[in-house]
Amino acid sequence: MTNNRGKGPRRMHSKYIPRLGRGIIAALAAIVTAHSLRYYATLGGVWFGIDPNIKAVILQAPLQALTHMLIAPVALLLGPLQFVPRLRARHPTLHRYSGRVYVLACVLAGAGALATTPFASGGEVAGLGFGILAVLWIGTTVAAWVSAVRARFEWHRILMRFSYAMTFGAVVLRLQIPIGYALGYSSYSSMSPILSFTSWLPNVLIVALYSTLEARRHPPRSASASRPASRPS
Repeated sequence: MTNNRGKGPRRMHSKYIPRLGRGIIAALAAIVTAHSLRYYATLGGVWFGIDPNIKAVILQAPLQALTHMLIAPVALLLGPLQFVPRLRARHPTLHRYSGRVYVLACVLAGAGALATTPFASGGEVAGLGFGILAVLWIGTTVAAWVSAVRARFEWHRILMRFSYAMTFGAVVLRLQIPIGYALGYSSYSSMSPILSFTSWLPNVLIVALYSTLEARRHPPRSASASRPASRPS
């Protein structure tokens, strides 16, 4: 007689908890994306809601800074769609094209961020942290796209996790700003040398831990077994 004890909780864990996690991530990404729309107003000289130090950075390097600030939200909003299994299975064309837009947005926004680092409002340390993030963000995203093109889909999925972990740094940074004020920092600029690392490093470590545990539970399938009928990206 088959023992069905424990199957219910396991099924809930494998089905509903990942959905809940993706939903929370998508909601937070949408909120930050909407909040970032205020940067479009700066094109018309409207600076409402813009930190004075961020305004100074934009005025010093308008093309670099606004390339990052206006395009990065596109990647932030599209990223969660790439991780919905049903969407990948039922609408592979949408998955491919939204993935291409995501990659392009990451590369352009990352290049803008990297070019803006010399003007970082938090000084050299903040510029270093955000510069490392920009290089890794671009490199990981391009590697994820190349892996898909070469039909190395297991690597593609893992690299996309790391890519979006860094994209999601925009959300984590904004969640950490109130904590910084509560700890006694007087401005965003004063806390940005720390935020330039803490906004994305924990995300990357969490993805690394999750991917390692997943690999132990579910060893990678062969290339032929993991290859879908249609080619993504």
